[in-house]
Amino acid sequence: MKIALLVLALFSGLASIAQGNLQFNQVKMVTTLETVPTDKVRKVESVVYNIGFDRSPYQAINSASCSSVTWRSTGIEINGIPTKVGSGTMSQHYSNVQNTISATKLPLWLPSGYTLSGGPCNLMVSVIEFNSVP
Repeated sequence: MKIALLVLALFSGLASIAQGNLQFNQVKMVTTLETVPTDKVRKVESVVYNIGFDRSPYQAINSASCSSVTWRSTGIEINGIPTKVGSGTMSQHYSNVQNTISATKLPLWLPSGYTLSGGPCNLMVSVIEFNSVP
């Protein structure tokens, strides 16, 4: 009986120091640099890649700062670090060359204080923002 009460007390104590509950706040489309606010978390759900390239001279139609080389080497940026996101690996075809790129799987959770942007190609990042309620 004492062991059962001790185990119950231990689990009750661990539950009381949990980080809190999540409460839906809003859905956002992020393109420029944003910081996850204090007492919030964001769940990255999907990314809309800018794939509108002219065939010559391989410039992105939607962004002057995004060439085909930049698009291949970058993705969204988390804390300033570029990362491709998707469903594991992606095959890309450019000038009859196939590249296989590893990608971070979604969803991706970001705690408060982290930064997120659409990167140099101004990708649209769909996020759900939650309040962290104690």
